[in-house]
Amino acid sequence: MKLSEITPSEFLKVTDNNDFTLYEHQEEAVAKLRENKNVIVSVPTASGKTLIGYISIYDTYLKGKKSMYIVPLRSLAMEKFSELLSLRNLGVKVTMSIGDYDVPPSFVKNYDVIIATSERADSMLHRDPDILNYFGLVIIDEIHMISDPSRGPRLETVISSLLYLNPEILLLGLSATVSNIQEIAEWMNAETVVSNFRAVPLETGIIFKGNLITDGEKKHLGRDDEVSLIKESIESGGQALVFRNSRRNAEKYAQSMVNFFDFQNDFEKLEIPPDLFNEAQANMVAHGVMFHHAGLSNDQRTMIEKLFKQGYIKILTATPTLAAGVNLPARTVIIRDITRFSDGYSKPISGIEIQQMIGRAGRPKYDKKGYGYIYAASPGMLRVAEGYLTGELEPVISRMDSNSLIRFNVLALISSGIATDLKGIQDFYGKTLLAAQNDIDGYELAFESALYFLKDNDFITEENDIYSATKFGRLTSDLYIDPVSSLILKKCLDLEFSEELYLYYISKTPDMLTFNYRASDYEYLEEFLDRHNISDFSEESMGAAKTAIILNEWINEVPINTIAETFGIGPGDIQAKASSADWISYSLYRLGSMFDKENENNLLHLNIRIKEGVKEEIIRIIEIPQVGRVRGRRLYNNGFKSIDDIANARVEDISRIFGFSTKLAKDIIENAGKLNNRYYR
Repeated sequence: MKLSEITPSEFLKVTDNNDFTLYEHQEEAVAKLRENKNVIVSVPTASGKTLIGYISIYDTYLKGKKSMYIVPLRSLAMEKFSELLSLRNLGVKVTMSIGDYDVPPSFVKNYDVIIATSERADSMLHRDPDILNYFGLVIIDEIHMISDPSRGPRLETVISSLLYLNPEILLLGLSATVSNIQEIAEWMNAETVVSNFRAVPLETGIIFKGNLITDGEKKHLGRDDEVSLIKESIESGGQALVFRNSRRNAEKYAQSMVNFFDFQNDFEKLEIPPDLFNEAQANMVAHGVMFHHAGLSNDQRTMIEKLFKQGYIKILTATPTLAAGVNLPARTVIIRDITRFSDGYSKPISGIEIQQMIGRAGRPKYDKKGYGYIYAASPGMLRVAEGYLTGELEPVISRMDSNSLIRFNVLALISSGIATDLKGIQDFYGKTLLAAQNDIDGYELAFESALYFLKDNDFITEENDIYSATKFGRLTSDLYIDPVSSLILKKCLDLEFSEELYLYYISKTPDMLTFNYRASDYEYLEEFLDRHNISDFSEESMGAAKTAIILNEWINEVPINTIAETFGIGPGDIQAKASSADWISYSLYRLGSMFDKENENNLLHLNIRIKEGVKEEIIRIIEIPQVGRVRGRRLYNNGFKSIDDIANARVEDISRIFGFSTKLAKDIIENAGKLNNRYYR
């Protein structure tokens, strides 16, 4: 069936007027959705799951209802937003919501499609469950992520809320292959569409002792084994993606590839910002090779992804996190490591992760075939690799059973008015996957314990077995932070204001993942704790101290690469921690407006400094569009110490500063003038 046969002709604009034939699973899924049935689609990567979602979004728009597209990661949200922007040509209003958890969800009234992370979707339901009345469709991408210990519970909570509060909303789950898809479908009252079809056929195999084993056949590769496969792919016009189990291994492997291959890029013509890469990284890019992991800065990762998509980078080595993030397919994918060091020992990577990595093999529209190979270093690993290719994948299981999550959700249920007594809480949990897979009666004690904790710490009140949220409880829920985090921040407000000390308490909250500390760090961490009269020398406290010290460097404008080198961490790690601390420090500011009015301004400025990585003196300057921490400091050091100074500057005075072109100088002066007018109006 042609696309135009089932969608209005104007929808073809979304596909560049390409009226192609739908795959069977696409046709089946769309038909079931149009019969008002919830659907879970389980097919391999790159098999057109997204198009099913886009057709359903447009169907929903034509009915006058809104759609929400939920993804597990911010990077995926940005990717989907970019793709869905083409719907604007059809009159569909599209927006993305991935942060700022306390922004009132009433903004959804102004849009037809909202792309959100599961955390943001959950926080919107915390604040106002009634927004669900606007929606006719919710798409849950990567629904198998329910099994992820960190992100899964938020996603499961959102789906459970939909089932409990508004079962009339149409649900579309998109998933890679999972073994218990029928169990998930029963929980969601959905029908399944399952297929092994791939748009680009995939050859899989195992590299073992210089041989490639595919379908029981052996092909001798020689001493360089996987290198010969990479070479074969690239010489025929393809690219290679190699997964390693650690950042260090990914970097070393990329560096080693420079010795095997010599793809010469004209680095000067790649339009790469100066100083984005260090000398070693720039040399790799010039040779068509690079690595990708979370330790790189946001700008570095974005540029690497762009260069890979444009074909300048031929070989990309990456950690497994890339497979769950942005869409970067390659003709050949090699999984070089199938174990990961976790919780003190090495263990095999999950089968679902392996399938996601292998699923990157084969570029639609470019490759007639994809090649996904697993490297086995020993006979034992050979058996594990064989299991990945022939065995059944792990089932998707609920992760909502921890006491901290129950405490968090119980407060949200009471604060939002979804539940006001123990029975209401039990009824809500009865709609979860946790209840579908376990005896929910066994969690009654956990619910009662959560209620006792929340009541004892003034988050809720009770009268005749009916619970209500206090102002403190409602604010905590709106801020989307753990109640324990809220208590730590409230305790912090009782102490005399100190940037370092407040950064320590921000880092102590369970919502912050702290930096690991080494034995060599112990002396300066102990000195930090002694200086602030903290007698707690636990592992948790030491990690918080190290994180606070690094954040203090960040807000005092120490260059990010200097911080990274000093503490042996990646620029991306610093940005990730600053991003988390940004939200926690904002929560501290909001709590301060309730409990510590005198320090409100200090807390607001601390939040801005964490968000932007700046000293107090340039807070106002970075309000100017296109001015961040680096440009703000350069302007200040060159005598432009206020918005007024910049608004009244001559273009040539600012364009002389390093990094400021004539056009940028004009734009900044103009923007500063607009800000000035706003302040003096």
